[in-house]
Amino acid sequence: MTSTNSSSSSEFDDYDPSQIIGLQVETNEQYEDIIADALWPNAVEQWFVIILGTMMVIGVVGNALVVVVVSTNKSMRNALNLVLMNLAIADLLILLFCLPLTVVNDVTKTFWFSAVFCKSVNFINNTSVYVSIMSLVFITCERWRAITYPLKSPFVRTRSVIAGIWLLAMFLSSPEPVTLHLAGARFVRPNFTTQWGTRCKESWSEEFQMNYQLVQTIFSFVLPLLVISVLCLHMVRTLHFSSNNLTVASRQISIRKKAVRMLCGVVMLFAISNLPVHLYNIALNYGLLSTDVTDDVIAVRKLLPRVFSYSSSCLNPILYSFLSGRSKFLGYNFYYFGCQQKSSRYVHVNVGKTMGYQFLRE
Repeated sequence: MTSTNSSSSSEFDDYDPSQIIGLQVETNEQYEDIIADALWPNAVEQWFVIILGTMMVIGVVGNALVVVVVSTNKSMRNALNLVLMNLAIADLLILLFCLPLTVVNDVTKTFWFSAVFCKSVNFINNTSVYVSIMSLVFITCERWRAITYPLKSPFVRTRSVIAGIWLLAMFLSSPEPVTLHLAGARFVRPNFTTQWGTRCKESWSEEFQMNYQLVQTIFSFVLPLLVISVLCLHMVRTLHFSSNNLTVASRQISIRKKAVRMLCGVVMLFAISNLPVHLYNIALNYGLLSTDVTDDVIAVRKLLPRVFSYSSSCLNPILYSFLSGRSKFLGYNFYYFGCQQKSSRYVHVNVGKTMGYQFLRE
């Protein structure tokens, strides 16, 4: 998952005109060329673009397979897999829509799109992040219920929960886009305008932005991590006592342990991937970042948290399959037509001469 505060990612205020004062510039075109050279991605930023682009391709393929497999096979449409598909859809939105636009904005220090995109990119990004987080919380709660109270039937309809997740995510994401607007950089050259240096920024005060960032971190990281961590620990404790109970079938315990291992892995990925970007956003909004550093340092401390945050959307589908216990290569099997079902607990779906994806069945 990515940051829920994409509009505050720039580490500059206005373009520094001191870089071109004293230079012999005759035309506006020459002036703009100098600005473009100053803001053009450096070598470090270009490497990050390659890394993030590779992650995007891997993540799109994996999440698309999740959506295709679950949506085209009725036997796969149990409660857990429907929520996993919902999570994959949110990750696809992040990878296809938010990642490229955010990275272009970061490495060129310029927002190249319209005011509508300024608002919509932020809204879609935040909504997708909240959907991913709430889907993960619901999956954890559902597994906790199944392990702790195995004889009780689910108390909610999965499709209703998914609809509620999207509505709540859109509500939580709505405040910031309302305040966003395009702000052009200021230059010393009279009657000169350019899109270089344009930012998508909030119109509220810096103090309010600081408080808003803190609230975002609490609701989109701290509280969800606390909830899923407590539930996972309780499931581990429950399974520990169940394994000593001779009345519980060993196969049933083994299946439950696999599910808990998957969830614990997802929890760890959630914590590791989201902590850096939240720390960076807090440091940026609270003015804790040193300004007396090189451009390479600025690029690393800005884009490395992006790599961590987008890695969650990229690796989630791989992690689900890998921890299910039947995958051979990072959760994927390569097979061709005529693939047969090899286990009553797993389904191998024939999708032609492409990668097959595995899911646990209820």
